[in-house]
Amino acid sequence: MDDVTIRPASSRATKAAPASSFTGTVLQDSMVTPQAPSRTSATLVTFTPGARTNWHTHKTRQVLVATHGTGMVQVKDKPPQVLRAGDVAVVPPGLVHWHGSIAGHLFAHISFVETDGPDNTTWMEPVDEAHYQAAAITPTG
Repeated sequence: MDDVTIRPASSRATKAAPASSFTGTVLQDSMVTPQAPSRTSATLVTFTPGARTNWHTHKTRQVLVATHGTGMVQVKDKPPQVLRAGDVAVVPPGLVHWHGSIAGHLFAHISFVETDGPDNTTWMEPVDEAHYQAAAITPTG
């Protein structure tokens, strides 16, 4: 390849994220899939108000670049952290966490992951509603 490749937005189909790994309505737009020698994928993920991932881990580092709205990320047994457009969250390999929107707000991020085989993500139980409500952050400023 000796030139820049442009994939128009209209060439990518948005799909609903699987209910087995997400709570609420979550949309995914695959932006980049790994092409050797690269192992990097990038997915635009849009969470409707109150939507979120299940608890999960990745074999490799995950980078979340917040692009719209207000969301949060929480590591198991730690307080949640707010994510706003322009913020970047770096999740180390093997860390149990979840991320999603704050109740009442849309939230979108681009998830960058260097894949390490087909099972790069280990999905766990959903973040139950009681935990989500207790963790819900009221955005300030």
